[in-house]
Amino acid sequence: MEMFAHLTAPSIGKVKESIESLLQFLQMTARISGAHTVEFYTQDIWKNYVAVSPESVLSIFSQQQKLYNEDREVPDISNIFSPTTNQLVNLELFVEAAQYNSLMNLGLCTPIEEIYETLATHRAGKKLDKEIKTDQFMKDKKSHEVVIMSQFVEVLANVYGIKQVIDLGAGKGYLSSYLSMRYDLRVYGIDSSHTNTDGANKRNRKLKKYWQVYKTDARTTSKARKSDQKKESLLPKNSCQDVNADQAISRQSGSAIDDNSLFSDSSRWTSHKESSQAADNTDSDISPDSTFSFLDVLPAGAVEVPSMSQSVSKVLSEQEKEQRKTENIKAKKFPESHIYSPLTSYVTADTELHDLITDLEESIMVGLHTCGDLAPNTLRIYTSKPEIKAVCSVGCCYHFLSEQFEYLEEEEQTEGSWGFPLSQYLKERCWHIGRNARMSACLALERVAVGQGLPTESLFYRAVLQVICKEVYGITQRSYSLVPQSKNVLKIDQRVGKIYSKSTSFTDYIRKSLKKFGQDDLRLSDQEIMGYYQKYDLRRNELEAFNRLKVFLAPCIEALILLDRLYYLREQENIAWSGLVKLFDPVKSPRCYAVVSLKQP
Repeated sequence: MEMFAHLTAPSIGKVKESIESLLQFLQMTARISGAHTVEFYTQDIWKNYVAVSPESVLSIFSQQQKLYNEDREVPDISNIFSPTTNQLVNLELFVEAAQYNSLMNLGLCTPIEEIYETLATHRAGKKLDKEIKTDQFMKDKKSHEVVIMSQFVEVLANVYGIKQVIDLGAGKGYLSSYLSMRYDLRVYGIDSSHTNTDGANKRNRKLKKYWQVYKTDARTTSKARKSDQKKESLLPKNSCQDVNADQAISRQSGSAIDDNSLFSDSSRWTSHKESSQAADNTDSDISPDSTFSFLDVLPAGAVEVPSMSQSVSKVLSEQEKEQRKTENIKAKKFPESHIYSPLTSYVTADTELHDLITDLEESIMVGLHTCGDLAPNTLRIYTSKPEIKAVCSVGCCYHFLSEQFEYLEEEEQTEGSWGFPLSQYLKERCWHIGRNARMSACLALERVAVGQGLPTESLFYRAVLQVICKEVYGITQRSYSLVPQSKNVLKIDQRVGKIYSKSTSFTDYIRKSLKKFGQDDLRLSDQEIMGYYQKYDLRRNELEAFNRLKVFLAPCIEALILLDRLYYLREQENIAWSGLVKLFDPVKSPRCYAVVSLKQP
């Protein structure tokens, strides 16, 4: 397609060059990224791995944004570690190399603004949503992600003239619901959890009941500000048409509800053409009063539903009643177009979509923070199914990725559809990252830099607990490791879980954890437990500093995972364009990069 030729993307040679740089740096720093903080004190990790002071690490972390220089040369990483002790000795060079090898600074991403500009002719004159009111419905992070990704997917749908979207790992259905209601798309939300799809169906039923009530609240607030200026307009121009909620409730009491549809016959909406016209009219006059509200699009159940008496705050005027009557009559003339169908299925690379979606047609496949192997499997499905014309995938939970070459001694693990590596290029290198390093990749540099996202105290508690397990109870190895255990080592399930958040003190945390491990916590007095705390509290800054080093490496490990996926797409023959796009604010949403790919129409 001619327009795709104007989209910039790094050459495959540039991607390969960046991968090679990453491999060299990550191999050198593997001891740090692969270290588990649970064993931080039992293995004396700081002393064995780092030869600079904790204070210097904490100090340089606070200055790391100032240290970055876009014009610098490729850093010489040969002097970062001591050749004799393998300890980190050059902190400044370590930070410089980490910055250089982050996805943000490698220069491999395609700006989202460029994509919008290139594909602008297919937006039919529509503009992006200017401002969204979300405080009543979602946390800021989720609404930020849903709004931005929905706008992006809608642009792709317009390019191909596609109305069907497949949302893999749909979870609670926020993205799917938004796409179906805001952009008039038919969305299939597929999730492996029955709990999630059941919850999505319940939200659908609530939406049918309470939609009118929510819209009344939104309209009441909006009209109070607008009535003096625009007497003829009783509804926000860019809101969806109302549904007859009373009829919906009466129908539900007498007939079964179709759980696979977001809207019953009583919940009809304007045609796509009319919705677009309404959006066009509103976009030309954006003001605080015409701010688009999630009241217009989000599923009920995303917020606690108020009672009818609380929500209906005023008696409708005759003009309002007539307006609603006209809208409901008009809505009944149009076939149902906004559909969100939650489906439960465990998706693999071999999943046959026709078995899940009987009316499968040309579609766009999306995934918002698809967990572990689902992200690479999304790309495999996309490349193998001609019906899928485009994909926008934002992965997460890298620690759940399966790795083909992590345990080479186990031959049965060398076959199948693995999460990493995905590209033939890295498969030929037999490259593996390791679970602890993939855990490190989940850390969020931007969040930690502003004082968020690193649970330092809980990590400290867990590291001291491991000392107690070893010294008092003889437990020296964590049994949930995938590596075959030695029969001579006492094994125990040492997954603490959420005990920290449920504990009132360090002593309470230790006792609850030991009981979970099946150990007699009374072997230690409160004074003995606090003795361990006081001893290692003096070295807490070592643990904090070491985790800062891991945070520096997180963007580099993530970059390798994402470049592997991009390289895989470049290896395919049926792809018109592929790239990495930074969709989200990394402070609000640390997993902010999308793998995007487009086929010829």
